[in-house]
Amino acid sequence: MKKALIFDPYLDTLGGGERYVLSLALGLLKNNYSVNLAWPTRKELSEAEKRFGMDFSGITVDENAYALCSQKSAYTERLKFTKEYDLIFWVSDGSLPFLFSKNNLIHLQVPFKKFGSNVVINNIKTIFVNKFVYNSEFTKNVLEKQLPSSKSFVLYPPIDVDSFRAGKKENIILSVGRFDSPLHSKRQDVLIDAFKILSGKVKNYQLILAGGLLGDQSLMKGLKKSSEGLKVEYVINPNFDTLKSLYSRSRFFWHAAGYEIDENRNPEKVEHFGMTTVEAMASGAIPLVIRKGGQKEIITDDTGVLCDSPEQIAGETLNLINHPSVLKQMANSAVKRSKIFSLNNFENKIKSLI
Repeated sequence: MKKALIFDPYLDTLGGGERYVLSLALGLLKNNYSVNLAWPTRKELSEAEKRFGMDFSGITVDENAYALCSQKSAYTERLKFTKEYDLIFWVSDGSLPFLFSKNNLIHLQVPFKKFGSNVVINNIKTIFVNKFVYNSEFTKNVLEKQLPSSKSFVLYPPIDVDSFRAGKKENIILSVGRFDSPLHSKRQDVLIDAFKILSGKVKNYQLILAGGLLGDQSLMKGLKKSSEGLKVEYVINPNFDTLKSLYSRSRFFWHAAGYEIDENRNPEKVEHFGMTTVEAMASGAIPLVIRKGGQKEIITDDTGVLCDSPEQIAGETLNLINHPSVLKQMANSAVKRSKIFSLNNFENKIKSLI
């Protein structure tokens, strides 16, 4: 059996990127790899199983590997350690490591404007990299200005679209995104502004803001103050079953990450892909999202609406509410479009990657 090592320095955030990495680990297991996860404890894996509704019992947690991956190891030490593996999948934090396995894969979830600290050393390290794996064309296009395009590989995040179902729809507008995102704000405040506008036109809709919150509570306090008097509900740290139920009942999906950001100057601050957008589409919820980053790769004219402001989000939502036949057709098209980003397609691309 071949040996694989996975290192993700952000594993404890348990966001969409971590679901991506752990799904890849499961894909490697299916392809006859043993998988070591460089991490100090199994606690986060157990929490990930609950949050994502997945079984990670086949993954081995390797504390020693974590110590070697998370510190600046000497060249000879890194050479000896990484040569033991047939494949290494390494999530970059904006730096590039020396890796010496048979198949070194550097995964880039963030479109870093500046990658690495030294161009000459980066070029040497790149020699040992087999593929730079990007989560979207958007991320790839930003980083190819610094890294060789010949080693680029786009692997869209895996969405288990078959586990989502369009249920009996209610007058719910849903947004799913971390409240304490460490890299870029999900801008729930913009969605509250949009809902204030919409609530002046229709009275029977509710906005549900769902997402993870592990640290700073200050943003949440500000959001709750801003939404006083509105039909806004907060669902904190929902498990996967709760999310599926919310998606199933929601008629619309809103997302505002990247609002007021120049994606050319600060590409890391917009949505790099948009996993929750695809989950919503698979559930028959029509997405209305800010026209930035990877969202533009997901949504087509007949499957959702790309918007530039809270006023447009509210206005386009109202237009769909007033045209139920268009709303129904768009919801059906969104479900079909979501299949492109299926777990099955993800696993098939893993085969070509390895």
